[in-house]
Amino acid sequence: MVVSNLLPIIEAVGTPYEIGYTHGSAAKKQIENCIDTYSAMFKDYAGMDWETATQIVSRYEEAVREYDEESWEEIEGIAAGAGLKPWDILALNARSEIVLTGQFIEGCTSLALTPEATCNGNTLLAQNWDWKASQRDALILLKMRQKNKPSIAMVTEAGVIGKIGLNSAGLGVCLNALATEEPPEGVPLHIILRGILNSEIISDAIEAVGRTKIACAANFLIAHANGEAVDIEAAPTDFDVMYPEDGIIVHSNHFISPRLTNQKDYGKRIIPDSFIRLGRMTKNIKRKKILGIKDIQELLQDHVEYPDSICRHEDLSEEPGQRKATVFSIIMDLERRELHIAPGAPCNTAFQLHTMF
Repeated sequence: MVVSNLLPIIEAVGTPYEIGYTHGSAAKKQIENCIDTYSAMFKDYAGMDWETATQIVSRYEEAVREYDEESWEEIEGIAAGAGLKPWDILALNARSEIVLTGQFIEGCTSLALTPEATCNGNTLLAQNWDWKASQRDALILLKMRQKNKPSIAMVTEAGVIGKIGLNSAGLGVCLNALATEEPPEGVPLHIILRGILNSEIISDAIEAVGRTKIACAANFLIAHANGEAVDIEAAPTDFDVMYPEDGIIVHSNHFISPRLTNQKDYGKRIIPDSFIRLGRMTKNIKRKKILGIKDIQELLQDHVEYPDSICRHEDLSEEPGQRKATVFSIIMDLERRELHIAPGAPCNTAFQLHTMF
């Protein structure tokens, strides 16, 4: 087992701009790594250089401001702290809308267990985040104390203001990429993720998704310390909310809702292993019946169908630009406000316990 201490922890307090400035100044190196990864991806998959990408994403500024003006202020603060332009940071927050357009998407597996399915009676939320292995060098654990909003602890790509984590109200969220044929118009999904994390209760989180048009299809798995959980599949034209069965929700990278059968689902074609990961995770949870943190760690380490397994590893037979791996693994105990994080593949990286503050 490899123990990694490479996940930088950044604590930020104050106004949205002040939080952003702390983020940008403390994570300059990680933001540079993030830009390097997406510069290459934009070139490979969208045929554009970084400067062109920053010009294109400027069209999202108005949508971000209308959705949440404070999110834009935070983006400006990150840019100032990192010595960059707001468009550079907006490009990171809208990177899904540039590259996740039916050609190449993240391949993640997530799960939520409500009290009837956990050994300690707490609500647990977890996932493997599968993407470019180079993004391990761009990860940070960002802890934010906001004014008039919940405090947040999330694992994010440096420069991105909404990702996978939990808040002081006991609400947590995981993300699974989806892909449709719809053009990327609306609010970037990572901005909506921040709207979810700013929510006190699940119904507010549903409203954070439903009150706007999402620019890029995504799945949001949301759970709360109050013992409830929902799964939101969101496409630019519609969304649906699903409820746990026997205290369990599992999701991967294709649409499941029967109400969204009108969507042209590119995910099931791009990442066919999505079906196996969904089925295997569901089967293994039901085998164990009542689970704790250690049980979930074992589930996330599963290598059946390697390398396209729940614990994903790079397929060396693919072109380098096509390869994906589990970048980090996370398990959240929402009652305890605790995050167990493996900053690498969970099969060879130890989980480390983090609290909100």
